[in-house]
Amino acid sequence: MDKILTVIIPTYNMEDYLRYCLDSLLIKENFKQLEVLIINDGSKDSSSAIGHEYEQLYPEVFRVIDKENGNYGSCINRGLKEAKGKYVKILDADDSFHTKHFEAFVSFLVEIDADLILSDFAVVNVNREVKKIIHYCFGEEKLYDFKSICNTHTFKNMQMHAVTYRRENLLNFEYQQTEGISYTDQQWIFLPMMTVKSVACFNRFVYKYLIGREGQTVNSKDRLKGIVQISRCAADMVSGYEYHKKDMKEASLLEYMYGRMIPLVKNVYVFLLTHYEDETKKMLTDFDEQIKSLSDEIYEHIGSKEISSFMGFEYINYWRKNKSVNPLIIKLMSKSYLLLLKSRQALQKTDEMAVPASL
Repeated sequence: MDKILTVIIPTYNMEDYLRYCLDSLLIKENFKQLEVLIINDGSKDSSSAIGHEYEQLYPEVFRVIDKENGNYGSCINRGLKEAKGKYVKILDADDSFHTKHFEAFVSFLVEIDADLILSDFAVVNVNREVKKIIHYCFGEEKLYDFKSICNTHTFKNMQMHAVTYRRENLLNFEYQQTEGISYTDQQWIFLPMMTVKSVACFNRFVYKYLIGREGQTVNSKDRLKGIVQISRCAADMVSGYEYHKKDMKEASLLEYMYGRMIPLVKNVYVFLLTHYEDETKKMLTDFDEQIKSLSDEIYEHIGSKEISSFMGFEYINYWRKNKSVNPLIIKLMSKSYLLLLKSRQALQKTDEMAVPASL
């Protein structure tokens, strides 16, 4: 039977969450049109054994791929290589789908034909209680032209949990994620958008995004440990942009790409400046030199007054010209910038598209 959807589940030491995740995929209608690829990334716990249980119970749907550890991006790449579905969606092993809505979503995929399907998603706590629903609604139509919506507030703040792609487009594009690192979710909603012409919307939440579990990579301590990986992800996005920009003919696509890439690159600078010590100074210097070597355009843009200024003060360009200044001065200036930014954000209403960092 032809598969309508491949669900790729990157899995590393997720024995406490994997059963709940896989159970959420057990729909009734169109079940055999699903393909579920559990990419076991060298887990040291019972994740592989749990996956194989479902493979034995539902061999026409579930398949376990055991591989050596290569981190998140390598799981996505392997899944895309093995996938057979018309569409492809990523589900993290500690997250889940709303089973009833997912069943309706699969039926929707059977009827629709689009390059990208956006679906609402829910943010849940460790008790799996829904705390917020992120909606993706552009009107009453079922299909939209990418150019007409890609720079709306809703689309520009899209998260990977909402995304389902036409698999053939990714294969033709030869899309691959950076391997050996986490934090590649931003890559999933970056270059693949070059393949999108038509967008469909499914206005019920499918994905249930868990926030708050121990060891989650969105936690602040893990972000400090993972800044090297984040900077590599950002640099690879710059590299990919520079390689493909000749094919970005539409101004709307270029604007979308900048909207995805520049904030991530800027966040690396801000993070390292606000944690400015001898070690992070070297990391920032190396990152800055890497961005310059990859793209003069992005290097100049990230240091511009438009992108990186504090009350008119171009702090990244200042740092570039004064790297020998006392690190304490740099840190104090950066902390002041963050305090001002937080105070401005507090005055604004809560963005309905914002995903909370904690619950």
